Amino acid sequence: MSPKTAQPELIQLAARPTAVRIVSTTTDEWRAARAQAVLEQEYARGLAEGEARALAGAAALLAKAAAALDAQRQADSEALARDSMDLALTIARRILRSEVDAGRYGLEAMVRETLGASGAGRGACVVHLHPADLARLEGLPFRAGTELQADVEVARGDVHVTTARGTVVRELDAALAAVARRLSEDLPS
Repeated sequence: MSPKTAQPELIQLAARPTAVRIVSTTTDEWRAARAQAVLEQEYARGLAEGEARALAGAAALLAKAAAALDAQRQADSEALARDSMDLALTIARRILRSEVDAGRYGLEAMVRETLGASGAGRGACVVHLHPADLARLEGLPFRAGTELQADVEVARGDVHVTTARGTVVRELDAALAAVARRLSEDLPS
């Protein structure tokens, strides 16, 4: 070939050709088109990889947010249970005090149950009551050896029984406190 004619270039193929076609482009144009195709392919691969990484990161953030939301839901649920219990006890205390103030409670039964719990049997004992409660029980028979006494230190609705073995106290506020403790034990911690 003369110096003015182009020298044929050797092109190394990755695989044996299965078909041949004639193109009207130069080798440089073919290489540029091939490079553009490889560039587009690599761009698409990089884009897909970036999207996959972004989704993986978003999934991790979503999982973290879900865990935080679940922890907050659990804390709110426990707080709601405690607040509900406190509200119920406050309502019960107010209703109980209202009923006591109105005299709508089984005072005689309370005194007899407290006497039974004292273990005094037929022995001597003193039942300490609020003066208004003592007035309600006047004229009711109790076992021999039982003395009813007015005590301004005892709240209405409360009963204190003093025996030779000690004192048995039945107080409404203490009963509500015991209920509150029991309910608190049943609450999730």
